[in-house]
Amino acid sequence: MPEDAKKQQNKQKRFIYAGCDLGICTAKVVITENKNILAYEVVPYKSFPHKAAVAAMEGALRRAGVSGDGVIPCMSTGFGHKAVRFADRTAPDITCLLRGLRVLNPQVRTVIDVGGHSLIASNIGWNGDLLETAIVEDCAAGKGLFIEVMVKALEFTMEELVACVLASENPIRTTNTCVVLAESEVISSINEGYSRFDVLAGAVLSVAGKIASVARRIDILPEVAMTGGVAKNAVVAREVEKHLGLKFADLGGVDPQIVAAFGAALLAEESDLVGAKPGMDRG
Repeated sequence: MPEDAKKQQNKQKRFIYAGCDLGICTAKVVITENKNILAYEVVPYKSFPHKAAVAAMEGALRRAGVSGDGVIPCMSTGFGHKAVRFADRTAPDITCLLRGLRVLNPQVRTVIDVGGHSLIASNIGWNGDLLETAIVEDCAAGKGLFIEVMVKALEFTMEELVACVLASENPIRTTNTCVVLAESEVISSINEGYSRFDVLAGAVLSVAGKIASVARRIDILPEVAMTGGVAKNAVVAREVEKHLGLKFADLGGVDPQIVAAFGAALLAEESDLVGAKPGMDRG
């Protein structure tokens, strides 16, 4: 095909890319065009991670108004990246996270990423490189799973969490960091006559304290961002800010849970995946 004809053909195509961050609890997919977020989807799951990844992709495409008939270059990341069968390449989650942050707010120098099963604090250089990291791998303390178990043990729902914590007048601190022992502790507190609101508030405050303590293991450099699913919990985020004496950086209103998926989509666009696939036809 003549070069001019190829250029004309490319003008009639939308070069769309996808990033899929498959964690232990949720699948996140972001669809981008020209490094802008067209749409995203977050799908919680309990089993069959590959099905959750497909559901997240289908949902994101639907929200973007893009046909699923075309082939979209996709980069996968996260704990379950190998289960994203439609991905062309994979990339480390920290690489994707830093790439997403670089676009959303290039002033961020420290990121605290808290998911269902992950808690990582990292420093970022001016060139976007990873400098220093503190990570918690051996227990659920400070992670989303800890909060979910406490909420369930106290017979609340995640949707009720913020209102319940705000209703507390005297939070009862949870001292155990092991989720099994902590669950037993909060049940014992209820049996002793303490308010469920106060016990839940105490458990949430203990999560915020754990997150802050991990962040302090590295040099906290402003600006500081909090990402991951737990960052969407306004009570936890506010308490971590209090512990650290700062305000978290603005990410332009982007859901903090999809930053790594966004970074993966950016890497798909910037890698040699560009031009390897035809993109999506307009309309």
